[in-house]
Amino acid sequence: MPTAIKGRDWQDWEIYSSTRQATALWTKIHPVDITLTTPGTAQDLILIIPVLATVNVAANPSFETGDPPTGYTNSGAVGSQSAIVARNGTNSILINPNNAATGEGVYWTSDFLASTGEASTQDYLVVSAYFQDNINSGDTVRIEIRNATGTTTHATGNTVTLTNAWQRSVARFPLPNIGAAYRIYFVTVAQHNTNFYVDSFQVELQQSSNATDYCDGTLGLNYEWYGTSHASMSRRRGNLVAIRGYDLHITRDVYLSFDAIASSTTGIYVRAGTDLSHDTHGLEISSRISFINVVPGELPRIYGSLMGMHVDRRTT
Repeated sequence: MPTAIKGRDWQDWEIYSSTRQATALWTKIHPVDITLTTPGTAQDLILIIPVLATVNVAANPSFETGDPPTGYTNSGAVGSQSAIVARNGTNSILINPNNAATGEGVYWTSDFLASTGEASTQDYLVVSAYFQDNINSGDTVRIEIRNATGTTTHATGNTVTLTNAWQRSVARFPLPNIGAAYRIYFVTVAQHNTNFYVDSFQVELQQSSNATDYCDGTLGLNYEWYGTSHASMSRRRGNLVAIRGYDLHITRDVYLSFDAIASSTTGIYVRAGTDLSHDTHGLEISSRISFINVVPGELPRIYGSLMGMHVDRRTT
């Protein structure tokens, strides 16, 4: 297992240059290819929203591999792969409780995990998953963190009342410095016989006790698997927080705006067929690049790449 499995270890995922080298401030390239959707309505080529880097330790988090899904164990219920509903990918896990007791479901077992921080940098085990039943039954389920044998419950997530919409349950547990394995359960809260679905399972080690947005290697730019798809951990890198350069091609006349919503008064007029670039110092775009058509009815396309800073201390 890779050693940098905590979201706060994001600094180890990138190459940090010396002060002299860093004057370029071009640490990441962001490809873009956007066609205006509606003539006369401004659209973002990019909207800069910093995201939190994270590692999802769960290796088959959207249950795409195996039937029953690989890595999950029945506990008072029968789990199977299902394509009836899915929040991410094409599958979820369908859990059929035995209706003999409370706490029936399926569990996943972690490797040994431990906090590596002092009291001021406590690491939390933060687990989350999305639940639904596709029938609006009103029965209850949740996620739980238990010890390696399932006999001690360390933390319970918020109770989800089942509907046909995905709802997230989150549990968090302050990790001790001594390593241990944990079982993460998707279980019934009150005894019932309602089949329910689970998807977008996430296991994070964070200094914050809050779950971040779901992560797996299929989600596009800045997301990747550590190894085999749907059979290894995954991570989300930080995205651009400041644009320092660009190399763009514009197919139709546009008004192009920086850090503003595009219009004829806020944008620069760029003719069709222009190759537009900026690769010198002095530029910082920190919120958005926006564009809008000049000629009524046209749908311009802009494609190319943006260059800039991926994460700085203001976003961590």
